[in-house]
Formats: sequence, C-alpha cells, structure tokens
Amino acid sequence: MALTVKQLNADASFLLTFEPIVPESLPGIAPRPFRILMDPWITGPSTIFHSILSTATHKECPCVCSLQHLPEPDLVIISQHKSDHCNEATLRQLPASGTRTLILAEPAAAKAIRSWKYFDKDKVFAIPRWEDPQATGKQTVIRVKVPPFFPGGEPGEVTVAFIPQRRDFKGLHAAIGITYRPPPTWPRFPHLMTPPRTPVSLRTAASASSLRLGSGSHHQKTKNSSAYLSLPTPPETPPSSRSLRSVRSATSISPDTRDRRAVSVIFSPHGISYRCLEKYAHTHLKAEAALPLTALLHCFDTVSNPWWLGGNISAGMPAGQETAAALGARAWVSTHDGDKDVRGLVTKMLRTKKYTQKQVTHSSHSSSSGGRKRGDRLDRERASDQDKRDKAKGSKSTDVLVLGVGEEVAMTREGVWNVEPGARVLSSPPPSSSSSLSKVPEIGKRLKGRARGRGLPPVDTTAKYGPR
Repeated sequence: MALTVKQLNADASFLLTFEPIVPESLPGIAPRPFRILMDPWITGPSTIFHSILSTATHKECPCVCSLQHLPEPDLVIISQHKSDHCNEATLRQLPASGTRTLILAEPAAAKAIRSWKYFDKDKVFAIPRWEDPQATGKQTVIRVKVPPFFPGGEPGEVTVAFIPQRRDFKGLHAAIGITYRPPPTWPRFPHLMTPPRTPVSLRTAASASSLRLGSGSHHQKTKNSSAYLSLPTPPETPPSSRSLRSVRSATSISPDTRDRRAVSVIFSPHGISYRCLEKYAHTHLKAEAALPLTALLHCFDTVSNPWWLGGNISAGMPAGQETAAALGARAWVSTHDGDKDVRGLVTKMLRTKKYTQKQVTHSSHSSSSGGRKRGDRLDRERASDQDKRDKAKGSKSTDVLVLGVGEEVAMTREGVWNVEPGARVLSSPPPSSSSSLSKVPEIGKRLKGRARGRGLPPVDTTAKYGPR
C-alpha cells in the first residue's frame, strides 16, 4: 500500500492519497485511490473571536486557488473548529450535494459547519470522542467501507478517530487517527462471487449511517459496534489508466495475510501528549495491524501565550518526539509550522521556539535510542547493544520531512521511498555514523505556491519496483 502526503498550504492543509499496490499479474483490476482532505484552508483570512484580537493570512499562496482544482476527495476531515482548520470560505468551494465526498469533523466543528446551512444534512458527520472500548464497552471509531475491486469481492476499510487531550479546554491539542486497509486483490471465496448490486446512492447510504453517527434525540448510536459509512461504488476505470504507484512486479507480491495490514496516520497540527494516544495505539492500532505508525503529521515548533491568554498553543517537538519513538513512526512531517502573517492584540505576546529539521532528527534518534545521557557509561553500552540488535532485525529510523507548498512525498509501511525533488528529508542517523546528517541537496529549481500545485510529474517507482 502506498500513501502520498501532499502539502497544500504553509499551514496544516494536506491531501492524503491511499493507494493499494496491485501486481501486474492481476488483469482487470484498476484500483481507485482513496483521498482524504485534511483541514483545508485555501482562501480568506483566519480570525479568532475578532479580527482585532487575532487575524492570520497566508504569506505564501496555497498550491491551488480552489478545491475544485484537486481530485474529488472521498473524505474531508476537520480536526478543530478554529477558522484556520475549519474555514468556511474554503469549504464552500465544495459542492453542497451530489458528490461522494463526506465531511467528518470534530463535534464543535461539525456544529459550526451545520450552522452554515450549506451542505446537505446527510453529508456532515461529527466524529465522536474516542474512548477505550475495553473500559467503556462501546466503539467510538467511524468506519468507512472502501468499495471492492471486483463484483463479489470484499471491501476495504478506513477508520477515523478523534482523540482529544485531557483537560484541554481550548480544544487545540487533539489528534485524528486514520487507518486504511485496501480491499483484497483476490476473492476469499471465488465460488461465492455474485453479480454486482445496484449502487446505493450517497443520500441513502449516508442517511442509513447517520442513525449511528449523530447526537441528539433523533440520532441513536449503537453501543457495541462502530458506526459504518458506505461510499457509493465509483465508475469503472480502464485498466490502462492504472497509476504508476500502484504497479509492482508479480514476483514481489503474494496474496497472503501480510497484504491486509493497515497504513496508519496520526494528524495533530497543534501537538498532543503521547499519554493521550497510548491507549488508542495499544487497542485500536494494534487490533488493526497498523503498527508501526506510517506517518506522523505533527508540529515541530512550540508556541505559547501567557496563561491568561490561553497558555500552550503548539506542543511542538518535545511532544512529537515521544509519539514518534513510541509508535515507531516511519515518517514525521512538519505540520502547522509555516510562516503566516499574524496580527492582533493577542498575538503580540506570542512566544515561539523554532526547531530545525536537524534538531528534530537528532531528537528523534536520541529518543528512539532510549534517551541516553553522555555521562552514563552503562546506559551508553546498553543502548549500543540495543542499536546493534535493532540493526540486525532491520529496524528503521524515522524520516523527518519538511514539505514546501505543493510538494508531496510517497511512502509505504516500510518507510519513505520517494521524495519529490526539492523536499527536505533527513533520516535519524545510525549510531555509528554522523555523515547522514548532511542536508539533502536540492535538485533543480524550487517552485512555490500555485506554480507547484498542478501538473506535477508522477512519482517514479522504477528504482524500487522495476519497470512496468
């Protein structure tokens, strides 16, 4: 399975594209990517409470001037209700009805979106607060079925969870957990294959699901089962249009249970303490076979105000390094760290501590090596032995990435394997060498903003998987 992460602006807007890797030996299967749009903010300013208090605008133009210039997303996920994450002017660029796109938002954001009275009621759903099912006896994860590759086949599944940080009254420090498991590329019971059913309309599917998703007297939620959403079956795509990223040689893939492991993403633009993610990881991610974590989208920089103006705003590298180390993140992508034009009375007291890519890389390596200190000889010896064992087992470090506006990176469960020229990526160095800390050279002219947003060349997979 391949995951492509594309940065749409210099803030926290990303397009995630999940795509199964299908062997050429399976003719007639043309997988359609599953796309998730995260916190889109393309146009207009972001105002907190009042423009006199805080107003933010982009210094660098987003890579597109409208969401209509992007491929149609299957899901739009809103992580919080602030206007730099839940931006009305941007979301109104989406059709109000008649498409397969569903909007999943944290409760306060869902309430705000419904108050606009723009989208159909069955198009917007609130993501319930995640709770440990072992403690509560109920499931609070939204599950979205991915249409099968062929008639009678099994569907894939996307799960979405909202994990807020405890005692965070501002609603800033939360995470969105996502897993993606593609439909199998072979029928489990070939003799039971049936003709395709009549596609269920978006309105019918969403209406049936809304009985389990909403809150209030007219929305009932089942206690022991997760809420399911079904997307309409897309039109068939000709096999010749198969994406280059989706093709592997037939000898490199066998239809076994390993292909059913999930790709996982944690998106936390303002950062979150790992203590709040630990139970989610140990229960849900483990049950979904989604560990190690594929991608962590988390801020690098720490931002704070005086306590009487909100205190901590972005948890930054100190919180992210613990999560990356604990979950074995294959990649850590800088999020919400771009330069913005911020004005207002409240912003005059902001205190920001920036962390460079090298600092985050060093920190990630130190954390994954047990946080050893220079003066502790015994710890150094033990850590060195552990490093050798990890190296013998093929353990991989976390790649730390800083994407420019319009840049993208492709990765799999095994880690980053294709970075667009110009993107900056550093890997946590092996203990025996520091030469890998040198900056990756930039290739060619770096374009910015909308110049990068359209007509990007396809990701070249020849070096990894061979010619088609």
